[in-house]
Amino acid sequence: MKKNYSILVVEDDLDINTLMVELLEDEGYSCVSAFDGLAGKKALETQKFDLLIPDFRMPKIDGIQLLDWCRATNIQTSVIFVSASADLTSSETMALENSSAKILHKPINIDEFIRLVEESLVKNLEY
Repeated sequence: MKKNYSILVVEDDLDINTLMVELLEDEGYSCVSAFDGLAGKKALETQKFDLLIPDFRMPKIDGIQLLDWCRATNIQTSVIFVSASADLTSSETMALENSSAKILHKPINIDEFIRLVEESLVKNLEY
């Protein structure tokens, strides 16, 4: 396991969720996946994660609401948002500006994805 890092992937698209988890596990990370924001929130209530990778737009609780909940409950984790749209809404842009979160656009570039994960985990060590 890569330095015992634990990552939560919250993505409602089954194929993308599976791809991200497989890529991360191939890199040696421990992963948990959730398919909507509510399931992601439940996972965060029971386990500590070094990195949260939520989709911006999901059913039940979206990625911004999930990040806001993390901050309100003092859950410290790095964040990489995933987005299918190059055109972000004003609330998505604000979420990026008001946090140290990064963004990964779909379709996922594997090299960029792994690089962002590694950068985010290193940044998490600085907290």
